[in-house]
Amino acid sequence: MSAVRSKPIIDAELDSNRDSVTLVGQMLSSAFCESELPEDVRFDVRLAAQEAIVNAVEHGNHCDERKKIRIRCDVKDGSVIVVVRDEGDGFDPVTVPDPTLPENVLKEHGRGIFLMRNLCDEVRYSPQGNEVTLIKKFQENRDR
Repeated sequence: MSAVRSKPIIDAELDSNRDSVTLVGQMLSSAFCESELPEDVRFDVRLAAQEAIVNAVEHGNHCDERKKIRIRCDVKDGSVIVVVRDEGDGFDPVTVPDPTLPENVLKEHGRGIFLMRNLCDEVRYSPQGNEVTLIKKFQENRDR
């Protein structure tokens, strides 16, 4: 695998619906198919990206199909970087309740950010809170 790519492996605009979650999983699986990424990295990135899309559809764009979601995925310098942006008003991730607290364990929502943080090495939000960057590091095979 080359250390630097000239273009992202995924750069797409998606509709704000649940079908986009499945589509992102398929796009990432296809893009990763010929890569040398370890299987655990592929799994973690795919799941974290799908969680980010769910959040963008449901909480960012409020399932408004007139609004779009943008996803970009790059593999470079020993990292997979996924950026998901919605057209919503944004939010402050600090205000999201901890889903591991007893009072939140049985709630239907609230685990997406927790999963993203546990699956990725870094999770960053734009100041507005309508864009998330997921970074998963991996050991590059330099023998090839």
